[in-house]
Amino acid sequence: MKMTYQFDKSLPLKKNIRAIAAEEIEGCFISLDTLNIHEAIHDIRKRFKKLRALARLVRDEMGEENYKKINIYFRDLGREISDLRDLTAHLETIALLNERYGKHIYVNFFSTLHKQIEKERDTMEKELRESNFFSEHLVDKLKQAQKELLKWPVHNNDIQIILPSIKRVYKRGKKALEKSYKNPTKENFHEWRKRVKYLWYQTLLLQDTWPQFFETLELELHELADFLGNDHDLMVFQLKVNSGDIDIKDPQQLELMNAIINQYSKTLRDNAKTKGELIYAESPADFTKRIGSYTEINWN
Repeated sequence: MKMTYQFDKSLPLKKNIRAIAAEEIEGCFISLDTLNIHEAIHDIRKRFKKLRALARLVRDEMGEENYKKINIYFRDLGREISDLRDLTAHLETIALLNERYGKHIYVNFFSTLHKQIEKERDTMEKELRESNFFSEHLVDKLKQAQKELLKWPVHNNDIQIILPSIKRVYKRGKKALEKSYKNPTKENFHEWRKRVKYLWYQTLLLQDTWPQFFETLELELHELADFLGNDHDLMVFQLKVNSGDIDIKDPQQLELMNAIINQYSKTLRDNAKTKGELIYAESPADFTKRIGSYTEINWN
């Protein structure tokens, strides 16, 4: 069966919610069985975020207590695998920097860093395997979610129940954009990135409502999320580089590394600003009204 993350407008909303939630958890098991562990961890973390976004979409319908139970469960489980994922993200960031700047600087500029982080990741993976984290703990937590967290209390099949969440997510994203450029800290950009991803997941879910419109919006949000995601990975990597965890003997190499990271971050943030201002050009009320009209016209 093809794994998808979108509502089928021919089915009741309640059935859509439960089917997608079940599909995402099942997808976690498939990833563990079929992918190498680092690809699996990346995929599983994305699925946890999708589950949290799905719960957020029907937050008002299911009630705060039920929403928090689901959100916290997958948030905390995601945090258990975040350190291993961060090390893989560091390796991906090094590859990205090497591709962008490698031909302009001396050979092997990044190789020492790559080897040190790869060694640290191998050690962490070994420790997790020895504690049966992947084969037992993670599997048990997923089975518990499958048993207890699939019967979401969504009883209203009116698609319009999602609109308060869409308005809230869009409004918070718009505020986070403004805050990020007034006070451009790593934390503010990370917060904006999270809001963008929630809106992106919501547009994925609504693809079947009006494919031509939502596919275009989804592509724009995806590109914005990538700008912000790459920037976040750069900032986390920069912290790692400057923390003393990595042995960089040449101070000039460290200085150049920071200059490269800051330059690339500026490019990403400039691109994100233009894209973000276009996406968040409307008022939250106008955006929500528009989405509400589309779903009302073309939903069972």
